[in-house]
Amino acid sequence: MAKSPQHSIAHCPICGAGLCGIRICGMRDEHPHGLIVCDECEAIWTEPNISAEHQYPDAEEARCPVCTLPLWGPQSRWATFDDCSELGWIDEIDPQFDVHCDEDLV
Repeated sequence: MAKSPQHSIAHCPICGAGLCGIRICGMRDEHPHGLIVCDECEAIWTEPNISAEHQYPDAEEARCPVCTLPLWGPQSRWATFDDCSELGWIDEIDPQFDVHCDEDLV
């Protein structure tokens, strides 16, 4: 799995140990999409609401539940602040979990 998420929304309610990070996938498409992914247990939400139903990727071949491309492939990464803005998820970021504190939240 890739390094820690840059921007997260909460601690994982499933495993309690990970951060629910914002991930962007489909970057090679015209309409990239966002995911919330726990950086420990890999629980996935397709919207920034961790009280909604979650899912787990296949342990041997993790795939995005939206586009079915590899979850950790070159078309996917932990979202930057600009990605979060493009997704409309800036208000979902909890700054206490940010890895990069040098980006200002608007």
